[in-house]
Amino acid sequence: MKAEIAVLFLMCTWNVAAQCDNNIYLTSIPYAKNSSYFPSEYSKKLDAVLEQTSANKGYLLLEFQVTEQADNESKKYNMWLAGRRINRVKEYLTTLSYPSPIVSKILTASTHDRRDVSISWCKLSENQSSTAIAAHGKRKVSESDLNHAPD
Repeated sequence: MKAEIAVLFLMCTWNVAAQCDNNIYLTSIPYAKNSSYFPSEYSKKLDAVLEQTSANKGYLLLEFQVTEQADNESKKYNMWLAGRRINRVKEYLTTLSYPSPIVSKILTASTHDRRDVSISWCKLSENQSSTAIAAHGKRKVSESDLNHAPD
């Protein structure tokens, strides 16, 4: 449990370097224009994500695409809204006590006008199973580091 909390803490506070070469697309959560709340019927999809992934080794990847904006105010607003949308999904999974790490990406060079959070499962390979997916600079955080994390 300490290791899982430490990984989540590291992912929230450090730059995350997550590579997901063998991801499995699970679902998308759509949002209405200018809204950061997903429709309640998509809660069932998030419940299914929990059931599908909680017993496996890996992490959840949440991605949101933001189209390029001409003016700075629109860019700031869209980045803020993208972060809120991703955080709504994270908050919902947290209330379910989701056991795996969650990594998020905001893709800023999209040419598509989409308003959904794409959810994928990233399986850890044998090589990755002994190394945490969080990194700070060039220093990788290993499981042994996490096992010695302070209480």
